[in-house]
Amino acid sequence: MNHLSARHTGAGHAHCASVCSPRFCFSSSLSTYVPVRVVRMAPAGALLALLLPPVAAHAQSAVQATPSVVRDHAHASDLNVTHDTMPARLSDVVRKTPKDPVVPNGPERHSTETPAQGGFWDNMLLPPLTSRPEAYGQPQSLELKPLPTALMHQGPWGVFNANTGAASGFGTVAYYAVSRWAEDWSNLRDKKNHIDWADPLKYIPLNNSGSIYLTLSGNFRHHGFYDQRAGFGTIKKDPAYRSTLRWNAGADLHLGEHVRLYGELMSGQAGGINYYGYTGGRWRSKLDAQQAFLEVKGHLLGANMGAMIGRMSFLDAPPYVTAGSVYPTLPYSWNGVRGYAFWKRFRVDLFDLSLTNNAPTTAFHDQVGWRTRLFGAYTSYAIPNFKFMEKNSQIFVDTFYLGYILASNPIASTTGTIAGSTHRDTPGMRVWGNAGPIEFSLGGMWQGGSFNAAKNGPSRPVSAYSFNATVSWRFAKWWGKPAIGLQADAISGGDTRKSQTSSWGNFLSPFVPSAYYLDMSTYIGNSNLIDVGPLATIATSRNTSLLLKVPVIWRNSTNDAIYANPTAAYNFRPQGGYTATMPQASFTWRATRHVTFSLDGEYIFASRAMIKAGASSGAYVQSNLELTF
Repeated sequence: MNHLSARHTGAGHAHCASVCSPRFCFSSSLSTYVPVRVVRMAPAGALLALLLPPVAAHAQSAVQATPSVVRDHAHASDLNVTHDTMPARLSDVVRKTPKDPVVPNGPERHSTETPAQGGFWDNMLLPPLTSRPEAYGQPQSLELKPLPTALMHQGPWGVFNANTGAASGFGTVAYYAVSRWAEDWSNLRDKKNHIDWADPLKYIPLNNSGSIYLTLSGNFRHHGFYDQRAGFGTIKKDPAYRSTLRWNAGADLHLGEHVRLYGELMSGQAGGINYYGYTGGRWRSKLDAQQAFLEVKGHLLGANMGAMIGRMSFLDAPPYVTAGSVYPTLPYSWNGVRGYAFWKRFRVDLFDLSLTNNAPTTAFHDQVGWRTRLFGAYTSYAIPNFKFMEKNSQIFVDTFYLGYILASNPIASTTGTIAGSTHRDTPGMRVWGNAGPIEFSLGGMWQGGSFNAAKNGPSRPVSAYSFNATVSWRFAKWWGKPAIGLQADAISGGDTRKSQTSSWGNFLSPFVPSAYYLDMSTYIGNSNLIDVGPLATIATSRNTSLLLKVPVIWRNSTNDAIYANPTAAYNFRPQGGYTATMPQASFTWRATRHVTFSLDGEYIFASRAMIKAGASSGAYVQSNLELTF
C-alpha cells in the first residue's frame, strides 16, 4: 500500500523490514562492492537469524530501562553499577591507578587508569554497552564508575556528560558517538591513553604542538529484516526479506582550539528477496556528503559556546520525538545553523534547519530540502545531584520549543486521506533521570499550528497533545541488575467527522521517534494512540544486554485513523479502540570495541476488530551488524 511505501521517504518515514542470516549480514558488511541484485538470502534466513548468535548495532534500545544518570565522581559503593556499564576485565588490562580527590558537585571526572593496548579482536576493555552508536536517548541505566580516560571521548560539557553524554544534546557520546563529530580524541596526545589498533587514526597531529590535528572515522553497517504480513498485512509480498548495507567515512579537522571542519561521506545499498519499499533515496543512495560543516567555539560569558553552519546530524530532542531515523540506510541529515552554550548546570541550543533531500540518484547531487524545516530552542537544567535511598541521583529538567514546516503532510479523512501542508508549533517539557533506584522519564507537549489543504483548500487550526512516561526500578543486587518498570503514552488523535475548517487534534512527530521507544517494527507510529505495558532490561553478561517489553495499544480517538507513521495513515477503520498487543525483545552483544551485533524480534497480535477490518497478525525479526572505528 502507498502508506507503507511512503513511510520510507522524506520526513517522518519509519523503516521497512526484512531479515537475513547473521552470516549473510557479516559477509555483506565486509564487501567492498555489493550489487543490489545479489544482496539476497534464502527463506531459511529468518530461522537462522533466530538460531545463530546475535551480533550488531541498534543501540538505542538494547539498554532500555529508564534513564539513570549518576555523576561519576561518586564512590563506587554508592552506585547501582550494572554489568553493561562496566569495562570488561578492567583489572586485567590497566596499570596502577592514582586516586584523585572527590569534589562534591564538581565537574565530571574520569579515572586516570592507563589501559594496555589491544588488537582488533581485543575484548579485554570494552566501553559500556550504553555508549553504542545509535543508542541515543533511550531510557537506560547509566550509573558509571569512573572509567579510564581512554574509554571516554566526550567534550567539556561537565554534568551533561552524564547519561553517557545523551544529556548534552549531541546523542550518546562515550567511546564512540551517534554523531561522530561529537567525539573528542585529543586525549590521545598522551600516548599512555593509546589502547587500540585504530588510535593512530583518531589523533593525527599536523603541527608541533598538536593543536592542529585530524581524526578519521568509519562505519560499516548491515541490517537484515524479515516480515511476515508486513504492515498488518497491507504489504502483499509475504514473507519479505530485506537487506541493507551502509558505509560512511568521516574526517574531523581541528584548527586549534576554536575552529574545526567536519566532513562525512556516506553510501547505501538495499536489496533482498520479495522485498518492498526502498523509495525516496534514503534506502539506496550513491556516494554523497552526509555531513559537512564549520564549527567555531570558545569560552564566553562563563559558558562553553559554539556555532555550527552547514550540513549536520541533529539529535537534541526526546527519543519519542526523533532519534535520527536510523533504520533506512541513510539517517537524517540537516542543513542550516545551530548555536549552543553550556554553563555549569544549564545549557541552551538554538537551531534552524532544513532536511537534506537524498532523492537525486547521481553521486554528489543531494540537495537542501527547503520544503521540510525544523527550528526552535532546547534548554536543560541539571538539578544539583543528591542522595535518595543512599544512592546518588541526578535529574534533568528540559524545556523546549520545536517548530515544523512540512510542504507535504496528508491527514486522515473518513475513508482515506486529505493532501496538504502543515506548520506545527510544539512547546514541551521533560523531567528525567534517576532518584536512587527509580529511573524515569516524564514528558508532555502541546502542539498548535495549522493544516492547509492542497490546491488552495481550506485551512484549519491544530490543537494536539502528547504525554510520555517510563518509570523503572533498578534491582541492583539481583543477577543481571534488572530494571523493571512500566511505559505509558497518550498521544492525541483527530476527528474525521468534523468539517474541514474545524480544529484538527492529531499530534505530529514527523521526524521518526526511536523505534525502540514503542514499536521495533514501526508498523505503528506515535500518533493517535494510548499505550501501556511492562518493560525490563537485564545485563545478561559484561558485554551483553536484553530488552523485553509488551506494549498494548489502543487508538486515542476512534474517529481518527491508525497510523503507520505520523504522516501516513492505514485505510483500516475498525470498530472500537483496541488495536494490538506487541511483545518485543532485543538482545545485544558487544563483541569488541569495533564489532557489535544485535537481534530483535516482535510478534504483532492484531485485535479482532482489526482482523475483521482486513488486518493480519504477523512476525518481525531484525538482525544488525556494525563494524566501527
